[in-house]
Amino acid sequence: MSEEFLENTPVDVTIRALQAQVEQLKRIVGGDSSVVQPSSDESNETLKQEIKALKLANEKAEYRIKILLRTLSEKDAK
Repeated sequence: MSEEFLENTPVDVTIRALQAQVEQLKRIVGGDSSVVQPSSDESNETLKQEIKALKLANEKAEYRIKILLRTLSEKDAK
């Protein structure tokens, strides 16, 4: 994420996102069964494809958020 994006993101949104990441990390460290453990090259490839798709979805979401934040800023300026 860019610094400009973080500066323009409301604090409560940032906090919720960070809390969600902390919860995910806790589940991973705690050995939660919902965390998939790769066991073969095939599952590794599947996970790589999933990561690629999630990164693309994340980039699209960040772009949309930037547009929404810019639109809100313009609307507030009027």
